[in-house]
Amino acid sequence: MQVALHQTKAPLWLGIVAALPLAIPLELWNFPDPDTLYRVMALQDRFLIACFGFAIGLGAILLYGLNLFTTPNFGLKAFFVGGVVLGGLIFGVGVGLAGYFPGTIWIALGQGRRDAIYAALGGLLGAFTWSVIFGQVKPYLWDALNFGAITWPQLFGVPFGDKLAMFAASLIFGVIMFLVFLFLPRYPRQPIKQACGFHLAGKGATTRFEDAIKDEQAKYPRQNKYLLELINESSVRNARYVVVLGLAFTIEAVAVIILHQIFGESTTYSWIGAQLSYLVNPYWAASNPYFQLFGGMHIVNGVPVNKPFSEIGWEPITDLSTFLGGLISALFISRRFMGFKKQIPTIWARRFGNSEVKRFLGSFFGAYLVLFGARMANGCASGHILSGNLQMAVSSFVFMLAVMVGAMITLRYVLRLKINSWGFA
Repeated sequence: MQVALHQTKAPLWLGIVAALPLAIPLELWNFPDPDTLYRVMALQDRFLIACFGFAIGLGAILLYGLNLFTTPNFGLKAFFVGGVVLGGLIFGVGVGLAGYFPGTIWIALGQGRRDAIYAALGGLLGAFTWSVIFGQVKPYLWDALNFGAITWPQLFGVPFGDKLAMFAASLIFGVIMFLVFLFLPRYPRQPIKQACGFHLAGKGATTRFEDAIKDEQAKYPRQNKYLLELINESSVRNARYVVVLGLAFTIEAVAVIILHQIFGESTTYSWIGAQLSYLVNPYWAASNPYFQLFGGMHIVNGVPVNKPFSEIGWEPITDLSTFLGGLISALFISRRFMGFKKQIPTIWARRFGNSEVKRFLGSFFGAYLVLFGARMANGCASGHILSGNLQMAVSSFVFMLAVMVGAMITLRYVLRLKINSWGFA
């Protein structure tokens, strides 16, 4: 129906299952655990980079291939330098503190992580803070040095409206991304033959991250033992499952664009703030310029009007689906459900101890920065880094680099992590 009608949006109710194919694999790979994200963002574990390389490369080719026959709902993010760069740096610092992306907070709540509650509250406040100041800072961070929604092919003179040329460009872009997937070793100081490409060809020895296995055995005594070993090694079977997770990323991101809906996780935090504000003071909420953009609120003939899903689409519902995916996976597949018991991430505890108050502050303030930075840059890990790069948006690539820089600085100088060939020193 989407292909035939070109413009009909997928129904909102479909969002309740739309995120399950992505949330469940992410929980299986334990991405809601801050320890996992700390290792990934510090580049001790390059798994996510290789996986994104696969998903972005394949997704770009698939999306612009489908663009030859239909009219996808491209959601290219404008490249306003101030907001994208500064927002990305702030986002990265927050990830380095909290160990959460906006979407993994929802999965972590499904996994029963107590510090995810603090992160969710911090994220809501961070998004709300940006909503309040948006009108005052927009001229400086969004309007100044705004180069619009530009893609890499356009920088080389390819018109976006030339579908065949854009598809040809996506083939080149996709090959580059595939090379990252195929030839980037998962762990530092490992030879190229330890990369996914060689493992998929049946070559390369198995490399196990023993420290992570021990940590996870202690944290999740009931965890599925097969998963425990699978996700903490670089091997033939691990590489095959990287392809499975990469396909999940690809299908989810491309399908949402074709279905004329929204692929993202962070706007929901602002949307919740908008809806709560409307309950308290409808006129103030409907007059807020940011809520008008993303909350579906307006002043019509002096009367506040709220159409909650008119701008944001099904994203709040897919975030609920993300939570449900984490819950289903943690309860019935990975068996990592924690019941919101006290647990301090291992890497955090090695630096700051087992104080729950310190972890509350780190999780809350880190997530505050994550969502504040995400809304400043107008996107997050899903809407910018995955979906935006898949569409070959320049803004999304710059945002990704800024996030990595912010996270690595924080992990090095706040959590004091040094990388060696096996892990943290």
